[in-house]
Amino acid sequence: MDTPDFEARPPRVSSHDVVVVGGGVAGLSAALTLVRAGLSACVLERTDYSPWRPGETLSPVAYAELQQLLAPEPLALETEGFLVSHGLEATWGSEQPHHHSFLTNPYGSGWHVERRHLDALLARHVQAHQVPMWRQSCVTHLERRERGWRVRARTPEGPLELRCSALVDATGRSAQVARHCGVRRLDWDELCSVSAILDRPPGHQERQLVVEATPLGWWYAAPLPQGRLILTLMSDVDVLERHGALKPAGWSALFSSTRQLSGRLGPLPAVARLQVRRCETSRLEHAAGADWAAVGDAAAMWDPLSSSGILKGLRTGREAARALVAALGGDGGALKDYDRRRAEEFTHYLFARQAHYAQERRWAGEDFWRRRLGTSVAA
Repeated sequence: MDTPDFEARPPRVSSHDVVVVGGGVAGLSAALTLVRAGLSACVLERTDYSPWRPGETLSPVAYAELQQLLAPEPLALETEGFLVSHGLEATWGSEQPHHHSFLTNPYGSGWHVERRHLDALLARHVQAHQVPMWRQSCVTHLERRERGWRVRARTPEGPLELRCSALVDATGRSAQVARHCGVRRLDWDELCSVSAILDRPPGHQERQLVVEATPLGWWYAAPLPQGRLILTLMSDVDVLERHGALKPAGWSALFSSTRQLSGRLGPLPAVARLQVRRCETSRLEHAAGADWAAVGDAAAMWDPLSSSGILKGLRTGREAARALVAALGGDGGALKDYDRRRAEEFTHYLFARQAHYAQERRWAGEDFWRRRLGTSVAA
């Protein structure tokens, strides 16, 4: 807790064209794009990049997008200890696993990454472009000015006041800036992930994402650097609660009932801690407004089944930055166009989500599957 002396200290004041609130993939993509376009930007990040973050697989197209963002600087993920991904295997719609190899992908292989380390890598690239970044910092006050915004933040070095012409909301599901502007979030489901980080079993050398559908939802397993593995159950919150899956014992019992994954990984070691995260399909009613734009999960959250989180973050960060550059240059329709494109993109995603879940009908009467098979895109 801050001491009274800390609160009483006068804030440092700094001015920038754009303040990016959130230092994940989407926010950092926006910051890099802004400074390369000639605008000044800074980043406020609430962590020091040490806490666990979801998102462990970098698809081939996302890797290509990342290379494009950082060019001409080389991107050597091997030096970060990340693992080449050879593809994915899914037991979905039948008892037989289906394989999808990256060997024939025009973008090459994918990667299994430690997400917090990937975000920290991007943050170092951003700072190399002389972009100020305050870590372990939180916004305490947002205020519209006659021209632009005033942002107050609590940082480890003391209170900070930032003045800017525009904001990027990269705060994830909380969408802090958009909520301040009165924008509603629209939800389509109550999906939740329950994950455990485990040591890889001896001899387990697979370099692919493995997905398995079950009556209560679906599981995935992916290798992580440093000999670890993430194992995740995806289902709706009420289903997870009903079956005790939010506690290690219930979660482990449900894993033992899987066919492909339990047979492949064998008995699990005792699980002491689970990572629980809401990851429902949702979007902001508007992804941009006067002098602000939302990116990544702040703008819209997609089902992890799409494996598009990192790619979406990179692309929306870039597109929002370009829209803000145009808007600050006098283009009155740039942010409206960005908002419209996000709404169209989300509609396309909903159709793809519906089609993918429709492939699995073995448990159409179970709550999790019934909700997705019977839900219209306009829900």
